[in-house]
Amino acid sequence: MFTIYNTSLLLFLLLVFLSPQVSSFLQPVQPPNSPQVVLVEDKARLGSTPPSCHNRCNGCHPCMPTQVPTLPSRSRFTRVDPFSGRFVRPPSSLTSVLDQYSNYKPMGWKCHCNGHFYNP
Repeated sequence: MFTIYNTSLLLFLLLVFLSPQVSSFLQPVQPPNSPQVVLVEDKARLGSTPPSCHNRCNGCHPCMPTQVPTLPSRSRFTRVDPFSGRFVRPPSSLTSVLDQYSNYKPMGWKCHCNGHFYNP
């Protein structure tokens, strides 16, 4: 029933479909990541990304982003009395809470070139 022609044709087709190049065309193509997946991956990263310092250093080169400590706002610890215009310290209970986080040193980004810092 099977002739040599049928057997060789069957063997040829089997080899063609088992070859890596043809089998890769037969596999379904996976769609690219959806924007929601990319957004979740971006939010999972801790910290901030450096700003672009292109044309931010008044012609100085190389203008590179650098992390620098930011000064805490004075208004967190003191406030101005609207009647006297003087600074008023918070109550001691609030001061102890603020002292609890005194080792917190927030960082910000600046553009740096030749010893000078520029706003990004």
